[in-house]
This record gives sequence, structure tokens and C-alpha cells, in this order.
Amino acid sequence: MKFTHGAILTACFCLGAGLAAIPAAAQDDTVLEELDAQLPGDLANDPSRIDWQSYGADLSAGSVVDESIPGGGAARRFEVRRPAEFIYTAGTNIPLTGNINRGETVTVGFYARTVEADTDDGKGILRVRFQRNVEPYPGFGEETLSIGTDWQWYEVSAEAEQKLRPKDGIVALQFGRTKQIIEIGQAIVVSGAATIAGEGPVQVAAAQVQTAELEMPDGLQGTGTLINDPGQSAWKFGGSAGTYANRAEPEIWMMKATRFEVAEPGTELTDLSATIPINQAIKAGDDLVIAIAARTIGTANADGRAVAASRIQGTAPPFESFAANRFTLGDKWQLIKIQTKAPRDYSAGGAELELYFGGSEQAVDLGAVYIFKAE
Repeated sequence: MKFTHGAILTACFCLGAGLAAIPAAAQDDTVLEELDAQLPGDLANDPSRIDWQSYGADLSAGSVVDESIPGGGAARRFEVRRPAEFIYTAGTNIPLTGNINRGETVTVGFYARTVEADTDDGKGILRVRFQRNVEPYPGFGEETLSIGTDWQWYEVSAEAEQKLRPKDGIVALQFGRTKQIIEIGQAIVVSGAATIAGEGPVQVAAAQVQTAELEMPDGLQGTGTLINDPGQSAWKFGGSAGTYANRAEPEIWMMKATRFEVAEPGTELTDLSATIPINQAIKAGDDLVIAIAARTIGTANADGRAVAASRIQGTAPPFESFAANRFTLGDKWQLIKIQTKAPRDYSAGGAELELYFGGSEQAVDLGAVYIFKAE
């Protein structure tokens, strides 16, 4: 199997026998509407996404892409390296995109398999729970499943004891009590139906499957609406002051980093850079929070700290900028947080964050970058 982050798969929707496939070239909204029409009840999540938020101090998570995986050829692999007393100490959350009303039946279905598990029968242990993702995390419909070693379709259904909304409603998949490696494929959540596939065959795939996991530092939970992609796949790197190279970095969120190296003195700070697109619109007066994961690898500076800078600028003339900041970095991974306010409106893609690493002899690792509209 091939592990990847940020991969996009193209496929088609089909569910059971006798249901028509939907062309992979269809737009996302159209594809989801067509799937909704084929399903019992109402679709309440986006099955085209498996980049679910995961958590757990001793959990590693990654994407697996292989055409043999049922339901679209992609899955998330979760490895619990050291089990805890409680099952909820590690897990992943499937966000809801539709309302679940109190008293309605809600059902989640997903493909899963166990790669290995420290259990008597070799099967993994996973608990499903419908809940709100805010303290004290009220929920209902808890059911613990035994996950076999072959790919199988699993369903859990419950009557909603409270209303769940897209802003914080999730299906929690929890597995922190067992040392195990579990793979979970695409998932479907519906309201108003007690089953998705019944006893029939299931083949579910989305027009675009986003396999890069969104890993969020604990200190950023609840900061606001994320308006960029923290992964490096859509970033631009450049400059004449030194070199830059992408690399795997399992110690940091999103598990990727870019190393910037300046070997000669006398360069300009702006001569080695990273550009992070801002994918959503910004309104004048919006409070923004920028969080940058970075560390110093080496520097000629006497204090042992590399120097970097940032600013947000428009992508069209006159390319005006705001929120200019300069900061230093220690030799351990740290999260630099910057707060600012938008001076005017920007359309989606009309602004970008620039990060600069030139100006002195130094080497810096840049990890995930998060940009929020603050709540």
C-alpha cells in the first residue's frame, strides 16, 4: 500500500445494486445531491472527505491510498501505540454538514478493517458515538464494534436525544483503549433512516477524496474558521537567497515541513519565502489569527535564534499589505501566534500570507500554518 498526504482521488458514487453511477467529472455539489437522492433519509455529512480531525497523545494517523480499498480506494490509518484506560482518549471525528433533529433516527456507515490489534482474537475495538464537539461533549447512541481483519461495512443507528448542528455536530469514532492499527474508509451519515445499505453490497466513493488529515494543535481549538489549507501542497516557495526543500516531519502537525537554508550573509529578508494562499473571503474588520509552526535548525546569530518575518498582502495590484511582523525562533518546534485585523475586503484567493527567511546565515524548518477568522 502507498501512504500519501493531500492526494485527490477521482471515482464515482454507487450504492448497492441497481443504482446508477455518477460521473467523476461532476461538480462536488451535484455529486452530493445525486448521492443524497440515492440514499435512504437525508445525507448529513460529506463522504468525499476523509481528512477528519484526529487526536490522542499516543496516536499516529495517516492516509492510505490503494485501489483495493472498497468505497473509493482511500482510507485513514490510525495506530494507537500505547493504550489508555479510557477508549475516548484517542479517536477521529466525522463532521456533520446537515442538522440532526431531536427524535430523528441517525445512522452512520463506514468501511473498516484491523491491520493488527493486541486482543485475544486479533480484532480491533472501536466505539461510535453521536455528539456535540464542545464541552462537556454531550452525546448519545454509543456502540462498541469489533473490527475484523478484512474490509467490512459497519453501521450504527440511534435515535437522536438532542439536536446536532453542522457547527459542532460530529460522529466520534473512538479507539484509544487498545493497542491497535485500524483503517477506516469513507463514511456516510444519514438522518431519518435506520440503515444505509441493509444486507446488500456497498460501494461508496466520492468525486474528490481529500486524504490529507487536518491536524489541529490543542491550543488552536475553537479559535475560529480556518480560511487556508495548513498542508504545503498548495504553497509556493521561492527566492534567490538560499535553498528550500520539502521533507517528511513526523514530529509536527500535518507531518510535513519545508527547510529553508541561507548559506551566505548579506541577503535580504524577503529573498527566501513561502506563500500561503487564503482560500476564503475576508471582510474589513475581520479579526484574524495566524499560527505558524517553525523551529531553528542552525544560525550564525549569537543568541542561537533564527529570524523570520510575515505579512498578509493582496494578490492583485497595488499588492498592498498589512500585519507585518518579525519574530525569532528557538531550536524546538513552537507555534508563533499573530493577531491582526483586516483593513478592507478581500475576495476568496484575493490575499495571501507571505513568510520570509532570508537576511542572515540560518536554517529554518517551517511546518503547518493556520489562518483563522476569529470567532
